[in-house]
Amino acid sequence: MYSLKILIAGLCLNSMVSRGQAYRQVGREKFVIVDTAGFYLYRINKLVMGEKISRPQDVYYFSVKPDAPVLELTLVNLESAFSANARFRYALEEHFRSDKQLIAYDPWLKVYKLKYLYNQSYH
Repeated sequence: MYSLKILIAGLCLNSMVSRGQAYRQVGREKFVIVDTAGFYLYRINKLVMGEKISRPQDVYYFSVKPDAPVLELTLVNLESAFSANARFRYALEEHFRSDKQLIAYDPWLKVYKLKYLYNQSYH
């Protein structure tokens, strides 16, 4: 029983659940866990500088494992993190032309296109 309490406490340090949303706290930043299939996908609302002013905007991040470093969701970071998975890297090159396209969602399959391609790279 005691070891179960320690395990639960340890899990709560890395991620939290609040109002039905799962979070991962890294320093002062609190990332919403968007998806965990294959690798972790996170979202955080930040002020992003536009052409003239800063506006709040969702910015996406990922990590290879739940306790791995959180990296910004970019083509370069994905290709680096998954360098050993050639099929996934080639799929990224074929299907995405910009970092903004990485968060495309397929409403019919109910999955992010990025996650679908990742899962297909193992079949």
